[in-house]
Amino acid sequence: MTGMIEIVAKGGLPSELLGTDPKAVSPKKKGVKQGALLMLSSLIVVPILAVTSAALDITPIFVALAAIITFWGGLLRILYALIFESSLPTTAHAGFVDSFRQNLTGRAPAQPALPPQENQPAESFFQPPMAGNWRDTNDLQPTSVTEDTTRTLDRSKLEEH
Repeated sequence: MTGMIEIVAKGGLPSELLGTDPKAVSPKKKGVKQGALLMLSSLIVVPILAVTSAALDITPIFVALAAIITFWGGLLRILYALIFESSLPTTAHAGFVDSFRQNLTGRAPAQPALPPQENQPAESFFQPPMAGNWRDTNDLQPTSVTEDTTRTLDRSKLEEH
């Protein structure tokens, strides 16, 4: 479904047929880079946690968790990128810094606008009630089920006697 959204957003052409930005990075390459950074971050995070846990005399469970999560998480991120992500470079979407810069400068990228508002009066949806045959609310409420059952039982008792 994301492919269809991409085709509609790009005017009917898939990204393979459009000219890509030479600076654009493929999602596969980006994922491998993220996984490698996560694995390498274990070289910084694990020793810092080890020193901190030794200084505070805490069991080194956090050190072991950090080592496992950063190493295996990075490896899984690399595998996911290699197996599932596209190797075609795509144009990057505006990130936080770019959108913030656009807000400061007052220039926003051209985006498709919504169609003009259509005003429809309420009378086209609602018709006032016709004058005349009004009913009392007691006529509208159904009788109680227990009353009918009680009357039936009373009749059956009278017939038995």
